[in-house]
Amino acid sequence: MQEFLDTRNLQAENRTDARKEKLEAAAIWDLMGNAKQIVVAKGKRLETFVPTEDTQASILNAVVGRSGSLRAPTIQSGDIFFVGYNDTLYETAPFA
Repeated sequence: MQEFLDTRNLQAENRTDARKEKLEAAAIWDLMGNAKQIVVAKGKRLETFVPTEDTQASILNAVVGRSGSLRAPTIQSGDIFFVGYNDTLYETAPFA
């Protein structure tokens, strides 16, 4: 991820190491529950969610990794979250 940022001369405003600072499901929902959209990359597949109480379980299932914490990388751009890594996702706006 850092290589991607470097090649595009981008800087992360805030950075957290997910291995050291674990977020549980309730904290993740507090962070993402009011977002306009959540885009999750899983392999070559992209899933897009609009957070509501009805979609909470499926969103948490998609964004929580095997460790039980938020998957990395997770990027917030305005009121949209991008979770996971996929070349196609990061080659399009707002990252291009």
